[in-house]
Amino acid sequence: MCGSITDCVTPTSESSSCGTPAASKLAKVEEPSGRIAFRRYLDAAQTQGAIFTINADGTGEEQVTNPPAGHVDDHPDWSPDGRTIAFQRCAEGEPCEVLIADAGGGPARKLEARCTLSEVCDLSYPAWTPDGRIVATMYQGKIKTLSNGEDWIQQAQLELFDLRKGTQRMILARRNWTGEPATPAVSPDGRSVLYNRYNSPRSQPAGGRGMFAINLDGSDHHQVAPWELGSGDHPGFAPDGTILFRSYEGDDSKQSDFWTVRADGKRLRQLTHFEEGTLVLSASYSPDGKWIVHATNGVGGNADVFIMRADGTGNRPVTRTEQWDSAPDWSPAPDQR
Repeated sequence: MCGSITDCVTPTSESSSCGTPAASKLAKVEEPSGRIAFRRYLDAAQTQGAIFTINADGTGEEQVTNPPAGHVDDHPDWSPDGRTIAFQRCAEGEPCEVLIADAGGGPARKLEARCTLSEVCDLSYPAWTPDGRIVATMYQGKIKTLSNGEDWIQQAQLELFDLRKGTQRMILARRNWTGEPATPAVSPDGRSVLYNRYNSPRSQPAGGRGMFAINLDGSDHHQVAPWELGSGDHPGFAPDGTILFRSYEGDDSKQSDFWTVRADGKRLRQLTHFEEGTLVLSASYSPDGKWIVHATNGVGGNADVFIMRADGTGNRPVTRTEQWDSAPDWSPAPDQR
């Protein structure tokens, strides 16, 4: 006899009892594997944050970086071989910088950026290419307060860094206080980069937030999702090129959800239908494209890291802390610690 209702499956022509091969096959569920990097705030005021890694099943948590007081390490992105993690480090009143750390911890090394405009030289939002280069957003020049009362940088651009050659090349620039291209993500084939476009009052639509893509050589620049859905909040790619993003980033009057779309703007569809008030933050796919890691409501109302299947079902927590855990990124390679 079966021990409980969860011990049994409906008999088939292959089997009529518990414990048979047919029942075992039906009960087996493939579990995700690999390491997930994320940012954890170390204080309630969120003035200090470090990069951590954890197994997809919630075990083996490790702290990777040790930022100074008042500094936040954020936006981790795994290298293609899973050995290192690039991230940004920011502090109030200081330019951000991009650092690279071994996934197992230890001293981080700075990615040097060469700016041509004076006053500000800031590097943020690193994203690895499949061949080991890094795309990041570089901010440079003077800061000006525009008609909406917000401060905008004179020039913001997507830069491509070749670490082996020590070279730096511009992909795209937003000049004359017109806005910024933020949170880039590189396509699985390494040919194009996806980014969030934030418009200043000097661009049309003024204050608009959109999601765009451009080839690394600067060609085929186009919008991927409609303005009304927002900029995507750190969108990412599945292995097959499907793009995952969240809607209404920056618009608290609407409930965010996850959406998917192709890089050409086709096959736009809503993946999730969360209840109003649900916290929806950035996400990434597992290496096989079968799972999504993201951050949502956790312990005490703060964010925790969760995983769900690629169809939006089976949501469950990976971290359970009273601290704020978010900005998760799934390693594309087996654990290299």
